[in-house]
Amino acid sequence: MLTLRATLLRLGSNRILVILIAALVGVTLAFRVAQTAEDNQYRLRALAIANATAAMPDVITLLTVGDPTHELPAIAESIRKKTEATYVVIADKNGIRFSHPNPALIGHRLDGPLPALQGVSSTSSNDGSLGRSANGKTPVYGYQNQIVGMVSAGILQSKFAAENKYLQHAFLFFGIGFIFLGYLLAELLSRRLKGQKIASELERVTSKYREHDAMLHAIKEGVITLTPQGKITLINDEALRLLNLLASVLGKNISEVLPQGRLLDLLLGHIPQGDDELVLNENFSLRVNRRPVRQMGRDMGAVVTLRDRTEHIGLMRELDSVRNLTDALRAQQHEYSNRMHTLYGLLELRRFDEASEYLGEISSINADLAETLHDHIANPTITALLIAKVSIARERGVDLSIDAQVPLNDVAIDQNALITIVGNLLDNAIDAASGTKDAHVEIGVTEVSGGGKLIRVHDSGPGLPDPNPEVIFEDGYTTKAPRVGGHRGIGLAIVQRLVKQADGEITCFNQGGATFVVELPTTSNINEMVIT
Repeated sequence: MLTLRATLLRLGSNRILVILIAALVGVTLAFRVAQTAEDNQYRLRALAIANATAAMPDVITLLTVGDPTHELPAIAESIRKKTEATYVVIADKNGIRFSHPNPALIGHRLDGPLPALQGVSSTSSNDGSLGRSANGKTPVYGYQNQIVGMVSAGILQSKFAAENKYLQHAFLFFGIGFIFLGYLLAELLSRRLKGQKIASELERVTSKYREHDAMLHAIKEGVITLTPQGKITLINDEALRLLNLLASVLGKNISEVLPQGRLLDLLLGHIPQGDDELVLNENFSLRVNRRPVRQMGRDMGAVVTLRDRTEHIGLMRELDSVRNLTDALRAQQHEYSNRMHTLYGLLELRRFDEASEYLGEISSINADLAETLHDHIANPTITALLIAKVSIARERGVDLSIDAQVPLNDVAIDQNALITIVGNLLDNAIDAASGTKDAHVEIGVTEVSGGGKLIRVHDSGPGLPDPNPEVIFEDGYTTKAPRVGGHRGIGLAIVQRLVKQADGEITCFNQGGATFVVELPTTSNINEMVIT
């Protein structure tokens, strides 16, 4: 018990000693600050006296003419007495004193650098001929704004030494009183406030956490933070929804909760792109942005944001359908324009028989193709698309042949989606075949057992990657040059998703070039499944 009491007394006395030392240091610093402020006040006061003297017309006139009547000493002495300054010294532009409390120094040059003669006003505390003083120096400008001299006013430190001593005693007296008063108040309040402070801090931290947590989970974008090892340290509700994860994944490694693939590679930073688009599955298209976090050159992990691009991809698909038809119409217009020029030339040459024969040939070609496709495909939009693609292929030196044996008016898929599938496969085939020997593309439409429709597209291009041609359906895979302002490698991924959404299948293989086979169910298949 005695040992415990002695320990408590020692702790209490140490605390008092720390408080006393801290208070004395504080009082000393406060006194120094106050003393410095008072010194500054006297320096500013000296500068104000110098400025007032420099602005007097008599001083300006006498300095300009060199004070031939020696009036400046009397003027300076009068100002010194009225302002209770220790000295007011007036000097010409060469620094020669025209006035000084010590007459023996009149006519002598001022000591040290004289910035006032360069047009700079200044204050300082230094040792002069009368002792250490707070002084101010300022230039005197003539009537033509030229420097004609300077004024230096000062107040000896002994003038305000008594004030400083009084200030020191006051600080010491009140400081000691406040030390004991503060100690007593601290002892009384510390016990009462300690518990309240802890509770208040806890409540504040809890409130901030709830506020930040609510803001994070209200963001429309998915947010994930990862450690350098890939551990999930934060994930909000939108990220959980987009990735189809549970909240329990927090604290786990990202590679444990996501399957191997392009998405995982993007999140872990194995793919150098910081911002990329991918078709996650039949439900979501995502824009993934990964930014590494570094602090003082140290890798702190990464922040990943996910944006739902499903609606955006849908709009792009519709726009792509319109673009396909627009390109087709442009190619047809170009082809028809060439034919009209040829026909016009024959008519100008008055070779009417040859013009009539040529007109019959081109009319029969287009009419036969349109009529054949219309009869077999029975889908006006796809018919128009195919006719247009024939023109585009011909324009690029590719022979596009169409073998449509069954109609496409009963496939169980959205019209825009069907245009996207057919248009994308034909565009890729024409791109691949273009520039090759005997360039040609074939598209066939047949019926499969069970009532489904089979669309087969073959080209004479270099073919698909071996030994795994299915890699072309992965997001970001492309053999084309990068496109400014957009991402490549998602066209076939979208086609695959559209086919799967329609409960169809798409396969690809090499057979003297690339071959794609799309199998789509018909509305009758869907109805039979519903009835069953």
